[in-house]
Amino acid sequence: MTKNSYFPQYGGIGSEQDLYQDLVDEQIKIFGMDVYYIPKTMLIDRALNDVVLSKFEDNVMIEMLLTSVDGFGGASSLNLAKFGLQIKDEVVFTVSKRRWTNYVTTEITTHVNGIPNEGDLIYVPMTQNTYEIKYVEREAPFYQLGKNYTYTLNCELYNPGNSIFNTGNSTLDNLEGESYIFPVTMNTGGTGTFSVGETVTQTYTEGSTQKTTTAKVVKWDASTRKLRLTYLVGNVKTNVAFVGQTSAANWVVNNFDTIDILIDNNAYDENRYYENKGDVIIDFTESNPFGEYGDIGGSF
Repeated sequence: MTKNSYFPQYGGIGSEQDLYQDLVDEQIKIFGMDVYYIPKTMLIDRALNDVVLSKFEDNVMIEMLLTSVDGFGGASSLNLAKFGLQIKDEVVFTVSKRRWTNYVTTEITTHVNGIPNEGDLIYVPMTQNTYEIKYVEREAPFYQLGKNYTYTLNCELYNPGNSIFNTGNSTLDNLEGESYIFPVTMNTGGTGTFSVGETVTQTYTEGSTQKTTTAKVVKWDASTRKLRLTYLVGNVKTNVAFVGQTSAANWVVNNFDTIDILIDNNAYDENRYYENKGDVIIDFTESNPFGEYGDIGGSF
């Protein structure tokens, strides 16, 4: 006995597949929610072939169906990992394959274009949570009427890391306050007020080469003249001004110390204590084959 020819497993009938896709799209639009899809760009160390920084510089809003929620508030949300207990709050989203092809691919570019990518983020405005895509299922349900109609995105609650958000959406760009913060003290006599989130630059000449240092402003305290920076690229130089690219604020650096990372936010920070003790105990004039060469001094 052969399979019913009116319901072919391979190929299918285009009109029936379009009707099925229409019903899927309508269900997601009715019962789903609008979310932001944020593609990731990876900065890779070419020598070690390792990801050193993740950048999120684009976003698109699309409707997705929240299929299931797992681990939120329950015992299954805690797992014993390499570095202790780890939260594993998980969600599953479903997005229309046709909507992705006809809309998302025309608005943004993903690492593997044409499909959702593992490692990209989904921001849900309703709960103000961000989820990282861990796995994209492309064949569920399995070839109904000979075709697939959705992508199923298995996601976990996003753990902020060393990432840069510069999507142009202020709500999404505020997700990035998770990197190291470096305090920089300015000289008196500067002008202007730095804006939180803006990029600041410092340009100087070293030998015959002109160099530029960039960072993003986390906080500016005019009373103490202390500027807090994150995502620092380059070396900070004393007696050289930082200039705000948005505010045009201009202040000359008096001193800075990357050893005192987040010292104001951690009453038990002892980076400086151990650095000073190390200077007494260890002879830094000798080369160290297992680590950095010489005394770190005031900064990395």
